[in-house]
Amino acid sequence: MTLKSKKVKLSFGFEKSGRITSAFLLCSVFFLSDCKRTKPNLEECSDAQIHISKLIANDETMEKGVQALMLRSVLKPETSEAIIRSCVENKSLLQVQCELSKEKFVDLQDCKQLAPKRAESEG
Repeated sequence: MTLKSKKVKLSFGFEKSGRITSAFLLCSVFFLSDCKRTKPNLEECSDAQIHISKLIANDETMEKGVQALMLRSVLKPETSEAIIRSCVENKSLLQVQCELSKEKFVDLQDCKQLAPKRAESEG
């Protein structure tokens, strides 16, 4: 038996082929690129917006008038859209994940430290 005639088998029974290797490498690239992602996507920002609205609504320490004003503001479609767009552009993925993990509105302040650092030239 010559070296060229041997077929290499992977541990799970598939013969090694260029297609399988290519598919594996392509999947690896997508997986690794997602791991290195630092910006939240639209869905994550939308989920965070809904979560923050719930935290405002459930906050028993906030004055009812202030609470109602904040909820009216964040729940307006045009304001909500602007908040979500700003989130995608200006927040880090870690900051959004932090916001989603909070159970009280006042605790959201802790997440601001995870905001991306801005260049000195930006205001």
